[in-house]
Amino acid sequence: MKKIKLIIASSNEGKIGEFQKILPDFECIPQSDFNVSDVDETGKNFKENAVLKAKNAFIKTNLPSIGDDSGLIVPEINGEPGLYSARYAGENATDVDNRKKLISELKKRRLESTYAYFFCCIVAVGINDKEDFIICDGKVDGEVKIFERGDKGFGYDPMFYPKGYSESFAELSSLIKNKISHRGIALRNLTIKLNST
Repeated sequence: MKKIKLIIASSNEGKIGEFQKILPDFECIPQSDFNVSDVDETGKNFKENAVLKAKNAFIKTNLPSIGDDSGLIVPEINGEPGLYSARYAGENATDVDNRKKLISELKKRRLESTYAYFFCCIVAVGINDKEDFIICDGKVDGEVKIFERGDKGFGYDPMFYPKGYSESFAELSSLIKNKISHRGIALRNLTIKLNST
């Protein structure tokens, strides 16, 4: 049976890799293969940004598209980095820059570790040629620590320790991470909805 093509509305290689692993029944293609660039994230929340991304890729490729917006929320520092997780330390910030800024904010408050959670909203559009959106989300609780461990994953993974685990996201195998992560949960919810359309 031929796999359904899904355009991944992201240029983040770490995210694209996770999509491809978690959705093996679909042919996940990065939007860059169609020369589609990232859309400006002007939404007021994760859902609005995910809709913007999915819609942009769908309009430009005319193929079923998935947009995802996710972030790390640390209540002790006013919910930061939140919606700005990817550009926390500035517009062209690297993962290292963003983690350094977060560590700095935690140290300012004399926090070595504190409760945090990852949230992800995923939006699919163009499934079965329909223009309506399928929206799913996922959340994983844990804590952030000022010391980093592990070299797997991306983003804030080296400093995020999911609840019930002594390892950081960057130390866990991709199999375990994708099972418990915010994106893994959201994508499994999406798979259920896709299979029932």
